[in-house]
Amino acid sequence: SIKIVLKANTFLLAVLPTMTTTHAAADGDETKCPCCDNPWSRGTADMFSQLCAMCDEKKTAVEEEKEEPLVVPGLDPSNMDPSVRPSDNFYMYSNGGWVQNNPIPPGYPSWNSFLMLHVQSQERLKAMLQDLETKKAKGETALSADEAKVARFYAAAMDEAAIEVAGTAPLRPLLDLCAAAADATCTASAGGAGGDALLATSVGRLVAQCGMSAFFAIGASPDNKNSDHSLCQVYQGGLGLPDRDYYFDDDKEDKRVAYKTHVALMLTLLDDPKATEPTAESTEAAESVYNLEMKLAEAHMTKTENRDPNATYNPMTVAELTERCGSAFDFASYFAAAAKSAEELGRINVRNTKAIAKVAEVVSTVEKDVMHQYLRWHAVNKFAAYLSTPFVNADFNFFEKELAGTAEIKPRWKRAMAFTDSALGEVQGKLYCAKHFDESSKGHALKIVENVRQALEDRLKEVDWMTSDATREEALKKMSRFRVKIGYPDKWIDYSSLKIEEGDSFLEMVFKAKVFDHMRDVKEMNAPTDRDKWFMYPHVINAYYHPSLNEIVFPAAILQPPFFNANADDAVNYGAIGAGE
Repeated sequence: SIKIVLKANTFLLAVLPTMTTTHAAADGDETKCPCCDNPWSRGTADMFSQLCAMCDEKKTAVEEEKEEPLVVPGLDPSNMDPSVRPSDNFYMYSNGGWVQNNPIPPGYPSWNSFLMLHVQSQERLKAMLQDLETKKAKGETALSADEAKVARFYAAAMDEAAIEVAGTAPLRPLLDLCAAAADATCTASAGGAGGDALLATSVGRLVAQCGMSAFFAIGASPDNKNSDHSLCQVYQGGLGLPDRDYYFDDDKEDKRVAYKTHVALMLTLLDDPKATEPTAESTEAAESVYNLEMKLAEAHMTKTENRDPNATYNPMTVAELTERCGSAFDFASYFAAAAKSAEELGRINVRNTKAIAKVAEVVSTVEKDVMHQYLRWHAVNKFAAYLSTPFVNADFNFFEKELAGTAEIKPRWKRAMAFTDSALGEVQGKLYCAKHFDESSKGHALKIVENVRQALEDRLKEVDWMTSDATREEALKKMSRFRVKIGYPDKWIDYSSLKIEEGDSFLEMVFKAKVFDHMRDVKEMNAPTDRDKWFMYPHVINAYYHPSLNEIVFPAAILQPPFFNANADDAVNYGAIGAGE
């Protein structure tokens, strides 16, 4: 797993935007307040000058003699609420002003500094994509292959008229695969020759051909006991609600009722996109789908259990997994269709053994009609946001409004930008960095990270709670291998095999992008770990620490106020970009 290391609600993050100074600083490293003689660091002079009550009361001629106010990035007291006693509520004391001046916008369930910059990042990307379209239309300059690809994808995502006309037709290839898997269920239960292999192969084709995982998910990540080698990881899945608690917690009964209604409506829309209410037949089907999901959820780990690195480390071969599941599901055929042969995969890691065993049991006994409706539901659920208005609205009304409390759907361009990010994120990141990343900030940020690393190393040499010399030696060895990535990848993703053609429907493009990402994962299964890989795009407003790879990563877009500013006092940067969990 990847640990996100930045927080938006710390004191320093609340008081960081640029401000106008009250007093000019002297040329040295320190200056003094001209009216109260207090010593200040140059970088924090503006903050103290505005917080100092004496300065507010004793305006001096020094200020009047200034030709222009000096703008220095630093701490902004207007984000605070001094009417609140720090000892009563430090959060509101340090953040109250910001909270009052930044109500949650209707299109978001929450709001913070990260999201504010995310919107700015989206605006910048939008302008760049529009610029590509203009250049293409005027024939001024030939676009690179990646530029043409990302422009074509974004244009298709924005073409609502074409999406409305297409309706559910572009979903047909996936729905046909769902029907084939349901038919295979019938063959397997009847004991027909090759039935089990056909069923497993049919389920595997869903992810291999359209990027849709059914019942469980697979991916690739470093082996927890050998980070130089990456394994195929098998994850619990197959649910439509966010996690198992939604199926069993007493306080979520209203969500369960709303969910069943939503499933029924979506199944109805597949047959009649103009429908406004679910049919009786779809309502009955939704109940069957829910009951199947509840069986799967019974064996799922809780969110807390799923964070246990020991409980989720269960390496085995595909043959051993099949044996553990009582040979109820042909995993060898599934992996051959979805990824690689059992021999090519070698050892895999089954993170959630009970959940996967339950999948084998359920899939081997489920009725054909229930299997068909379950797969149809998961197909439309996964791709609803890419379809016509009835599907988009129904999807938003349940998952965003009902579950997350979001008041209104985001404008089309923001959704189209998110779709494009998901498909061609590093192309967008490359465009962003070329125009908006200040290369000089990279060296400054590296210096800050190295100072923190050195301080931690010094502390590890001295802490008395680490009584074992062997443990201390291993900790120092790990610290010496600590890696830092800043800005953007040294090696960009090669999108040449992802074919986004002019004649493709938008959903066809989405299918291709999902399969492209899946095949990149497949390539990493039972292979040396790609240590050049990034798990965030350069234009993402965040950062992360990867425990398996022992690396911290700061994308380009996080290196801007309020999280980082090369012109601010380093204390501000340590507090902002270094605020950890």
